[in-house]
Amino acid sequence: MSDSPHPARECAVLFADLVGSTQLYQRVGDTSAFELVDRSIRAMRIAVETKRGRVVKHTGDGLMAVFNEADNAADAALAIHQTLKDLPTGPEQQRLAVRMGFQYGGVVLSGTDVFGDTVNFAARLAELASPGKAITSADTAKRLGPEWRSVLHPLPPRVIRGVTRPVELFELMCEAVGELTIVQSDHFLLDTEPELRLYLDSTSLVLNSMRPSARIGRDPAADLVVGDTQSSRRHAEIELRGDKFVLIDRSSNGTFVQIEGEREFLLSREEVVLRGRGQFALGRSCSSSPQVVNFVCI
Repeated sequence: MSDSPHPARECAVLFADLVGSTQLYQRVGDTSAFELVDRSIRAMRIAVETKRGRVVKHTGDGLMAVFNEADNAADAALAIHQTLKDLPTGPEQQRLAVRMGFQYGGVVLSGTDVFGDTVNFAARLAELASPGKAITSADTAKRLGPEWRSVLHPLPPRVIRGVTRPVELFELMCEAVGELTIVQSDHFLLDTEPELRLYLDSTSLVLNSMRPSARIGRDPAADLVVGDTQSSRRHAEIELRGDKFVLIDRSSNGTFVQIEGEREFLLSREEVVLRGRGQFALGRSCSSSPQVVNFVCI
């Protein structure tokens, strides 16, 4: 018999994801890459527990943890970065970095797991964070002690999937406390510079650090012009943030997104991090749209 959910309580939820692990497996082989990833995750767990947190579960090449106070979550973010920086380097002198998001709010307990909007929101913040940084909301930032102000940097308000209005965010610059080396090998991340390839009919478009954004819609001046009457003139945008490409819907009818291996969902005045490969359509489902944009994240 499964555990019944307990009444909601408040806590800080933190997600931490290692950066570059997929490329690491390709570069140095399964055994060496696994050893470095496993060592990094074990070090992250120790850092969480040292800062009075509890690891709820592993999430791929990362973890989810909870803390009683927001200050403890911020402490853990810094400790995780510093711990990974101090680890012995792996093959080819490589060291993995981590991106994190944390949020304070109500959660529902079920056994050892936690659920709710706070959990989902913290996971989306981690997706938006750049290597060497952690992101939190303005509401959570207000709960932090005054000693955090020097390493908190305000970000422009953003619409996040599942939230109806723009959210004020803050970036915790973890590398400001001690020098953070994201990857010891200078060429590791340079060889895998983020790139997004878009395909619409016979048109293709490549986004990268040299061309970090694109506009999509019926406007003839758009970078990808979609003629479907269900689309808006300035329907959507894609922009590079850190090492991730974010799709932002600005339309009346929404953008339908299908990431490979997942169900299609509607993006309505929201944004989502594109990953892997998939497709999206403006104003109607991908299955019924006359023009579908296919994407591949490199």
